[in-house]
Amino acid sequence: MNHIVPPSLLFDVSIAVPQCTPPKTKRSAPPALPESSRLLHPGTMDAEVSHPDLRVGWHADGLAINCHVEGRSRPVSGSGSDPEVADCVLLWLDMRPSGNVHRATEYCHHFSLLPVDDDNDGKPGIFVRPIAQQRAQRVESDPKKMAIQSKTTETGYQLSAWIPGSQLSGWGQIAETRRIGFYSVIRDFEQGDLPLSTAGDFPYSYDPSLWLQLELVD
Repeated sequence: MNHIVPPSLLFDVSIAVPQCTPPKTKRSAPPALPESSRLLHPGTMDAEVSHPDLRVGWHADGLAINCHVEGRSRPVSGSGSDPEVADCVLLWLDMRPSGNVHRATEYCHHFSLLPVDDDNDGKPGIFVRPIAQQRAQRVESDPKKMAIQSKTTETGYQLSAWIPGSQLSGWGQIAETRRIGFYSVIRDFEQGDLPLSTAGDFPYSYDPSLWLQLELVD
């Protein structure tokens, strides 16, 4: 059945995200997250599709991301200089979500996480991306202060990343607000784009009102 309005848009989705243990040092590996950190995928209400294992954890010091992609038959590849043709995890974050703002504020961020960057000897990489029509930016996020690791296999990859709170505008007050806007798309050039929620013609790439909300719990 074709829906004029996707079923996932009929609900205000809020997903609980548990705390995690932060890296001990700047050079430590990003944390591995448990099953309790795995996100519900509202997009499955719109179509009978599977979604990769995506997990999120938080700490007063920052945000952790784990992603496990399977089902591939070709090697993972990508270029940090051209994210449109890279296998990657695309993230959109909003430190002050209201649910009714249609233009990215200074508290919004967009990153791409590449399990393989062919421009850097195949090493993984984090890249800061612009958001169309964003009003302003308070924090110039520095990927060099973030951490990412990945492991590729014949059928996919596992990726883990850590984004320090110092690289997220508004994270300093997160212990009081305990809520962030969040959206992701697993860009896979063998299996197609795999959005966390509704995509298609909806402007998720720059409209924060379409993003989900994560409730940061103890």
